[in-house]
Amino acid sequence: MNYFLTARQRGFLALAEPLAARFAERAERHDAAASFPFENFDDLRQAGLLALTVPTKDGGLGADELDYALVLERLAWGDASTALALGMSLSNIGQLVEGNLWPERTPALLREVVEQGATLNAAQAEPEMGSPSYGGLPATTARRDPTTNEWRIVGRKIYTTGAPVLRYFLTLATIEEGDQPAKLGTFLVPNDAPGVRIEPTWNGLGLRASGSDDLVLDDARLPADALLDARPIGSPDPRAVLGLPWGTLTLAAVYTGVAQAARDAVAHFAATRVPTALGKPLGELPSVQMRLGEIESLLLVSQRVMYGLAADWVNLPEEARSALRQQLPLMKSITTNNAVRITDLALRTAGGSGLQRGRLERLFRDARAGLINAPVDDVILQNAGKAAVAQAQAKAHAENTEVTPYE
Repeated sequence: MNYFLTARQRGFLALAEPLAARFAERAERHDAAASFPFENFDDLRQAGLLALTVPTKDGGLGADELDYALVLERLAWGDASTALALGMSLSNIGQLVEGNLWPERTPALLREVVEQGATLNAAQAEPEMGSPSYGGLPATTARRDPTTNEWRIVGRKIYTTGAPVLRYFLTLATIEEGDQPAKLGTFLVPNDAPGVRIEPTWNGLGLRASGSDDLVLDDARLPADALLDARPIGSPDPRAVLGLPWGTLTLAAVYTGVAQAARDAVAHFAATRVPTALGKPLGELPSVQMRLGEIESLLLVSQRVMYGLAADWVNLPEEARSALRQQLPLMKSITTNNAVRITDLALRTAGGSGLQRGRLERLFRDARAGLINAPVDDVILQNAGKAAVAQAQAKAHAENTEVTPYE
């Protein structure tokens, strides 16, 4: 990667490099069986990387957004499923810390992450609603028991990435309390609460080892303080209001790691594959060099956009962040689409051998998941277009010019 690294960042990558290689050796087996790589998380725990985004004052490694993207991309080079599951936990921790969310609960949670290797993820999507980003009301309901003051939650969440290893679920539910208007609530649900279970449903095309299973809440019982926030229906998630880059950086880093792995694999293939009819490596053919050149250009764009935005967020003053927030969704779109294109070019270059079960074929499938992760391209590009029109109209109005039809 052509990016200047500080001594601190080199130290982070020194932790990630051997793990990435180890994950790559295990990835094919877990992909074939759609099994969760528990041993990868044991390795991450021993390396201290489960606390990567926990502040140093709380016993963690204190990674900022740029450090985080560097580490996650490298781990995704080894196994995208592991990196995505890890990234969901680390990015949620980053949001809680940087956004100072739920300060009465966060310190104890961070201690558990540092001391016990606890992980967490949001549990929001549902079979009927899909992603809550589209505005639906959760079918998962929460009611307070008038006798015990406990919360009783009933519902099912899907796509709960990392579910087999998660300690906590940040669970979105509709709060129903007597005659009061319904509200949206976020609950901190531990994996051992009565009525909580994981149903192993995940059998996807890509990211098959990500453990994106269903969280089932069968009259789950939680203490009164499990409610982290309550807000009117239609109000945004407190984490979304902050506009922090952790979530989009997670997706950009994971799929850029996939793209880098495909680039490395196909470059090695082109340099070492010598067909008998050709008598020289495939990489010496102009057509193959053209494809590899396109891969290099796409990867350069992805890394420059991702690391540039992360560095700007970390280094520029607070007033610059409004503009950066508008660029974050486009970063997700650029990096995920580039990963899809890169893995497509890699498979075309490898030909028949690329269709065989193995690394390139797995990377090809894993990259496609980036197109499904919210926000999707249609939403990203439409919002960017609307913003461009609004900006142009505001400029025209300021200049006292009229917007007229083309003649």
